[in-house]
Amino acid sequence: MKISNTTDAVAVRLMVGASILALAAGAASAVRAQSASAEPTATAQVEEIVVVGARKAEQSAIQRKKRAATNQDSIVADDIGNFPDKNVGEAVARIAGVALDVADDGQQGGFSIRGQGADLVRVEVDGMSMLSTSDQGGRAVTGLGDMSSDLIKSVDVIKGQTADMTPGGVGGTVKIEQRSGLDFSKPMIKLNVQYQNNSLEKKWSPRISAFATRKFFDDRLGILVNFTYDDARTIIDTARVSDKQAGYIPLGDQDNSPSKTFTTPYDPIAAAITSKAGCATLPAPTGTQTDSRLNCYAQFEDLVPSLVRFSRGVRIDKRYSAQFRADFRVNDDLVVFASYNPNLNFQDSDSFNLSVASPTGTTSTAGVLATSMRNVVVNPNHYVTQYDLIRGNGSTTLNWTSQDRYTERRDQQHYLQAGADFNKGKWIVKARAQYGLAKGKREDEAFSFVAPIPSATFKMVPENGLWTMSVPSSVDLTSAAAYYPVLGANGLSATSQLEYTPFADKSSELNYQVDVTREFDHFGPVQDVKFGIQHRDHDNHTWREDSFDLSPGVTLYRARALDLVQYCVPSAAPASAPCVFGTANRPSTTVKDQQYRTYTLTQGQYQSLIQNSLKDIPGGQFFGGLPGRGNLLDTWSAYDFQTFFKELGQYADLSRHNPDCLYSCLASDGKTYKRPSYSTNEKTTSAYAMMDFETRLAGMPLIGNFGVRYQQIEVTAQPSIVINNLTIDPAVLADLNAGRTVDPNKVITSTFVSRQVKDINRKSTDFLPSLNLALWPIEDQFVVRYSIAKQRARPKMTELTGTSAATCSKMDAATRAAVEKLISQYPSQFNDPTVDDEDSGSLIRGDAVNNCTSKIGNPELKGYAATTQNLSAEWYPNRDTQLSVGLFAIDVKTGYPDTTNVNDYEIDGDLYSVSTYKDGPSGLKQKGFEVAGRTAFTFLPWRLKYTGAGFNYARNKSNETNTQIDRITGKALPPSKQSDFTYNLNLWYDDGRLNARVAYQRRDLYYDRTEAASINRVPTISGGTVTSYYKMVTPIFKIGTKSLDARASYKVTKRIQLFAEGKNLLDDSLSRFTPEEYRNIGGGTPYVFDSTYMGRRYYVGLIATF
Repeated sequence: MKISNTTDAVAVRLMVGASILALAAGAASAVRAQSASAEPTATAQVEEIVVVGARKAEQSAIQRKKRAATNQDSIVADDIGNFPDKNVGEAVARIAGVALDVADDGQQGGFSIRGQGADLVRVEVDGMSMLSTSDQGGRAVTGLGDMSSDLIKSVDVIKGQTADMTPGGVGGTVKIEQRSGLDFSKPMIKLNVQYQNNSLEKKWSPRISAFATRKFFDDRLGILVNFTYDDARTIIDTARVSDKQAGYIPLGDQDNSPSKTFTTPYDPIAAAITSKAGCATLPAPTGTQTDSRLNCYAQFEDLVPSLVRFSRGVRIDKRYSAQFRADFRVNDDLVVFASYNPNLNFQDSDSFNLSVASPTGTTSTAGVLATSMRNVVVNPNHYVTQYDLIRGNGSTTLNWTSQDRYTERRDQQHYLQAGADFNKGKWIVKARAQYGLAKGKREDEAFSFVAPIPSATFKMVPENGLWTMSVPSSVDLTSAAAYYPVLGANGLSATSQLEYTPFADKSSELNYQVDVTREFDHFGPVQDVKFGIQHRDHDNHTWREDSFDLSPGVTLYRARALDLVQYCVPSAAPASAPCVFGTANRPSTTVKDQQYRTYTLTQGQYQSLIQNSLKDIPGGQFFGGLPGRGNLLDTWSAYDFQTFFKELGQYADLSRHNPDCLYSCLASDGKTYKRPSYSTNEKTTSAYAMMDFETRLAGMPLIGNFGVRYQQIEVTAQPSIVINNLTIDPAVLADLNAGRTVDPNKVITSTFVSRQVKDINRKSTDFLPSLNLALWPIEDQFVVRYSIAKQRARPKMTELTGTSAATCSKMDAATRAAVEKLISQYPSQFNDPTVDDEDSGSLIRGDAVNNCTSKIGNPELKGYAATTQNLSAEWYPNRDTQLSVGLFAIDVKTGYPDTTNVNDYEIDGDLYSVSTYKDGPSGLKQKGFEVAGRTAFTFLPWRLKYTGAGFNYARNKSNETNTQIDRITGKALPPSKQSDFTYNLNLWYDDGRLNARVAYQRRDLYYDRTEAASINRVPTISGGTVTSYYKMVTPIFKIGTKSLDARASYKVTKRIQLFAEGKNLLDDSLSRFTPEEYRNIGGGTPYVFDSTYMGRRYYVGLIATF
């Protein structure tokens, strides 16, 4: 694995330049060839080139771009079921300006277009919004991995806007078109059977697609059925160096070197000291003063990985996608249709996680090191490269922990549509009624096998910046006996925790729309006028396992389980507490956690559980096949959770490990109540009018459209607010009034008052004009386009209405006065609670005002607004060739919603200090350019005339004056989540029998975020809370990605086709890292937080057409 700290800009420019020259040369040769062929000769031998497959698809995509009403790019399937990629997300990423996002866990996420994130991109299928099966703030999904490409006819990425388009696509709108029952002239049955394999997995699994269509009743009724079954088995290997976002952290001066590791930016007094001995001269702090002495010593501490751990994710996705469609031609003027598209995904995944312990190290105010590490090796740049953890020598306990986190997801999307297309004379009318439903259910289970070990050695892998670990050869971690829990003196073994957490989400959208077009022959430049209306009704529901106070003294229990598993030996148990086998409630002092249980087994039963479920992690070598993997672990012993859970169920009552309690659950009064869900509704009613025109400007055809869309949005929701009353004990109050010192931890009592359901109903309106122009200096060959539009994207539902419940605490004037006295006595004891901390409801703010935890929504938010502009030049020298250069600008008028604190938020006549949202600032300007081209090399000799190529390159920059800097180096950080460039190149060959395609994709690295974990000890950074003793935090970047995919198919007969395909053939991996200009380990070793590798994927199969 090679991590580059800089972009290979020179290489990219050379590749782009070479691509442009090659395509330009090809286009020029094709033009000359066409000119030559236009001159008749008596003896000329014309060699026919049949336009099929890839070339036909490229021609179709070129024509779609050429005739578009605004700026767009398109991808068209070679044939039925022969889309270039396996899912729509991968396909869209081939288009200029589109960058596919990958989540931190390595799974495909959404995508950005022209630097605009997933929530500023609209995705629709045959005009319907694609919906999310998981919580995305109640908005549409742009992670298209669940939708099979076998059902797709074409994909258009529209980067401009016309008035008849549904708003929301600030970066662009992705329009997916499926086939209709009247598209085919003859009956057809097509079967695609293939097997797939992940290079990290040993098993092959099937992927089957079937397509059938036929017309009836004199070709007036067309029936189409398309079905795909995909059993995808994926292994995701992850090696982590960091605990969350902590990275390397200072853990004591391990080598006593005289030089600093870093200079603190948070304490000028400490920063001014140049020697470690000088730290001792600084005074010890008093009260809440900054601890400059400790901050001084911290500068000399060496950097250690915060937590070395490993994970192999084994995911099985069984996806079922289908399309059922019927089209009926009522007469020559009217066609009606109905369709149903279900997408089901049954996902079972295991995360086999391995860890030992986090290293520790501190420096006392006397400069004395206390650390758990032994035999430490430090390099010249103050980075630890090796250390040992030893039981009984720095570490009280030391365990090898093998955890399996098993996740079961059941996601489904259903899309229903009915429509009518009327076309008579000069009138065209399209009517649609559409309904989409998406549901997702997720259940997480986790358990750990723990083996006591005498020691562990941790070493850096210099080839890739990751770490590996080992135990003494005398320790056999493949033996079940190594994981038997230790028996205590009371006859009970050490306990391990069995976790269960459910989640559920549901969203739906009902859409009605009618579009009417009136064409004209002799109405000046006006070609047609188009107008329409649309109504969308969007519902969103989210269920989480949280507890709720329903009324005074009544608490709804949590839906999760944190159960304990243990064994008991009767002969070792005291007579006063004999073994009680089976299931019992787990003792808890917290009311909301009364659903937890304890499972007590016999020693033989527990040992049988371990013996029967212990195994090596599935698949091949860990990170196998990755270039530069170094001496990473090859494998480790894990266990099969399903085997473990099934056998445990023979001895224990696991009935509460189901999602029922997520919807209705037992409460503290013994009754069952419906669990409140986070529910919102948004209704959008809109109307538009637009005009298409055509005229001549200086003798050149000028084609365009102008229109305006009006929309009214109504948001309704019923968020919950829990009101607590904060009081102070009268005796404590008397002491405070007398000036006596009291215990600050025991003075405030929080009492539940009520749970209120608030009604939110807000309306807002938008006027969205758009203009698109296309000037043809060379008619039908060269066009210059310009477009400008006002865009609006709605905020997330959670930003409009808040989360499911906010807890607001209030106090009367006497209590407030007492608390202010208390604060004056203990100024460091009272800090603002974290607004998202569910346990902070009983805390009080340092300024002693009424406050609410969790964010309160703001239904007055306008949403993201921007003016978008496009300017492009496009050349179409022949039907096989397109070359375009474009510029774009996005001028933000209202930015992403920001978090803000409001001190006079009124609830039932009381004023509270709350955290809520406000509209983001204007002024951000995003600019960029795109260059793209494609051609068929028909002018080349021999079989080369069956080849073709395409490329695109996109680059964008913003004027964002990013005030974020890396506090350690003082260097500015770039705008977050914005790659400088993306690049795609593809080559294809298609002679009618042999079809081959190679596609290369590259995305540049980008800055992700700077986020402190609790162990970073920094102020004023997301996640940082400390106030006197500071260390450091490190900015996180995501490595640039590159992929090479290839596919080849051969028609054995007219009806039978064989094919093979490979993905990620460059063995690309994903890493979060920090470039050398910010952190330099030395010796060329990259600073890595974690790396993820998914191996290659291969497909082989057969396509039969009847």
